[in-house]
Order: sequence, then structure tokens, then C-alpha cells
Amino acid sequence: MSSSVVGLVAAVALLASVGIANAKGPVTLTDGQLDKISAGDSQTSATLAAATAQLNTLLAANTQQLNNQLAFFNFFSTAFTTPITP
Repeated sequence: MSSSVVGLVAAVALLASVGIANAKGPVTLTDGQLDKISAGDSQTSATLAAATAQLNTLLAANTQQLNNQLAFFNFFSTAFTTPITP
């Protein structure tokens, strides 16, 4: 019974997908439409420099936070592992 249901679902999915891949021919764009296309446009060096500076700032902040957390952990790990001497 379940194999027939699976087969029926597969057949319905196949029939439904027939109309999806109906590509048409190439479209001619107007000059105004071509002026708005920016495919292949690369980032300017100023944009790249700004993104790099922002990334460096985030990295420095996260590194400082990690150092603070490690110092906190190390303080308590050594405080509780050293034997108490009278």
C-alpha cells in the first residue's frame, strides 16, 4: 500500500514539474535597461578597505573578549586546583 502511495506522489510531482522548465528565447534589452546592469562589477578599493577595517575592528574586539574569558577561567581553575596549606 505504501509503495503505491509513494509511486502516486512521484507521478504527481513529475507531472507538475513539466511546466516549470519552459524557458523562452533570448530577450532584447533596451539601452535604459542595459545601463542599469552591473553584472561583473567589482568592488572599489575604498569599499574593500572599509570592509577590511571593519573586520579588523570586530576581530580585535572578539580577541580581547576571548582573552578576558580565558583569564577569568584560569583564575578560578588555579584557585580551586591548588592545595590549601595550613
